[in-house]
Amino acid sequence: MSTLEASGKVAPSYRPVRFPERKTLVERRADGTLILRSARALPCIEQRSFADFVPLWAANRGDTPAFCERDANGEWRSLSWSELWRQVQAVAGALLEMGLNAERPLILLSGNSVEQAVVLLAAEYVGVPTAPVSPPYALMSKDFARLKAIRELVPPGAIFVQSVTPYARALAALELGNLPVIAVDDAQPGHFSWQALTRHPLDEATLRAIDRAHAAVRNEDIARVLFTSGSTGLPKAVPLTYGNLGAVAAYFSDNLAWLSDAQPVFLDWLPWHHGLGGVLNFGRAVQFGATHYIDDGRPIPGMIERTVRNLHEVSSTIFTTVPSAWAVLAAEFERDRKLAENVFSNACFFGYGGASLPTEVWKRIQTVAEQTIGERIMFCTGLASTETTGMGTHCGWATDTPGNIGTPVAGTEVKLLPLEGGDGRYEFRMRGPHVFGGYIGQPELTVAAFDEEGFFRFGDAVRFADPADPEQGMIFAGRTAEDFKLANGSWVRTGALRLGLIDCCAPLLSDAVICGHDRHHLAALAWPNVPACRRIAPELELLDASALVTHPLVVAELSRRLGQQKAGGATLVIERLMLMAEPPSLDANEIADKGYVNQATTRARRAHLIDALYHADPASHVACIGASPRHTNT
Repeated sequence: MSTLEASGKVAPSYRPVRFPERKTLVERRADGTLILRSARALPCIEQRSFADFVPLWAANRGDTPAFCERDANGEWRSLSWSELWRQVQAVAGALLEMGLNAERPLILLSGNSVEQAVVLLAAEYVGVPTAPVSPPYALMSKDFARLKAIRELVPPGAIFVQSVTPYARALAALELGNLPVIAVDDAQPGHFSWQALTRHPLDEATLRAIDRAHAAVRNEDIARVLFTSGSTGLPKAVPLTYGNLGAVAAYFSDNLAWLSDAQPVFLDWLPWHHGLGGVLNFGRAVQFGATHYIDDGRPIPGMIERTVRNLHEVSSTIFTTVPSAWAVLAAEFERDRKLAENVFSNACFFGYGGASLPTEVWKRIQTVAEQTIGERIMFCTGLASTETTGMGTHCGWATDTPGNIGTPVAGTEVKLLPLEGGDGRYEFRMRGPHVFGGYIGQPELTVAAFDEEGFFRFGDAVRFADPADPEQGMIFAGRTAEDFKLANGSWVRTGALRLGLIDCCAPLLSDAVICGHDRHHLAALAWPNVPACRRIAPELELLDASALVTHPLVVAELSRRLGQQKAGGATLVIERLMLMAEPPSLDANEIADKGYVNQATTRARRAHLIDALYHADPASHVACIGASPRHTNT
């Protein structure tokens, strides 16, 4: 029963989604460990990976757009399903002719594009592993240390770039020698131009070579290598096999079977070098013969406006993004009802990942949905990782607050180990055919990643939505590595505190870092939501972030909000808060591409700011509980 039903209020209706019925089996062990399993088995499907669906849709939806993106003039350009299949075969033949194979993979330095969709599917179809790399590694880095580490872990047989010019420094730093470079634009002498690849002759000999390579692919072969950074920022290479991708496709064929009824439409910016964007969202579009619009926006100032423009034009069947983007979109929906109508009109459900969605943001969006279309839209999420091919748990039912990560999906087992503290939290681990087998070239990390029963250790904590009924799902309870103790020995659950602070100060903060390890009280560093801070007073309207973070009116309002924490039921409170104008650094590993802030790395990099937070006589731009901004309790 929801809290709304328990209170006697009528719960608003949700737009129905045809997810299959779920049942969770629970094994309880004597030491308190729980094993959760889906009672629903993974179905058997004919296709071994997403590329196997391309000829099917070329035959059935040949003239309809498959992938679309903005051109240099801002107009949508598209590739039909029939032309996609032709180009996939031509590029596959060219890759084989270059000598690429299971031992000679293709590294991709640039971001999402129509051409990258073709090359990913072409390589996947003939058994050539692809390794998409985060573009900032090649565009924003000064020393290219992570890019060079990736080359050591996965020696490439060729490199793909969308345009040579912006990647020239990175290509030079890699010292490629005679290694083939494939370029869509600005191809230099000796490079392979995209036009040449797509015009590769599909004669009888080439088609036979493609068929032989396709037939030789085995489940244990590597299809994709994705990279995830550890605490040091150096990459870990995660090999995903055809068996891993096939498990995701089998899960989709069960959970999202209804998408086959009509051609779905997706708009998505999430990067293809991550599991959520590059396996789940990309694979879903291919598997169900969608029209997939590549969003050229990002959830950052100056680029989120592009997402808003695209949402005005594309009505997505499912729209998934990160919580920081939803926070901005909530304000846009409230301001622009035509935008809201276009987004809500055809949406089956919304999704979020990479971090937790603040309750305040969720409520605002649902309020607009009720006012616009007369019903709410479900927000679905789950818990997974790159190492689990983006697949794990899923919440496919309506909840009256965000944060429920659901229960194990078909084919997945979850192990929960009780954590100390007596607060109902469990360490979260996972096993199944979608889980990778180990990191490339880092055996010590592989050993540490799995327990004695083969469950992958996430490093995350969860608690049950209803401790008496595991089928009601789990709530994400933070990264166990991010938790710390105050000087008095009290445990600080960073994830919950961060969300509580953002909700308390909503909508003034875009994100926050919780501080206080071995200190006597809690404090926080935070980034401003610039448009919201400007609305505090008319005189702030034209100020930039650097002026807002120290402005007395902004500091006073945040001090007032901090004083309301106990009124909201908080037992541990943030006593001081400092806003930062400098955004989190991707190159310094403070933030991931999807927007998740690495708390420990940010605290280490900005230690001088933390010292200022805990100064006996803090500066006037530090927000503090109490009437005076110069709160001196240390």
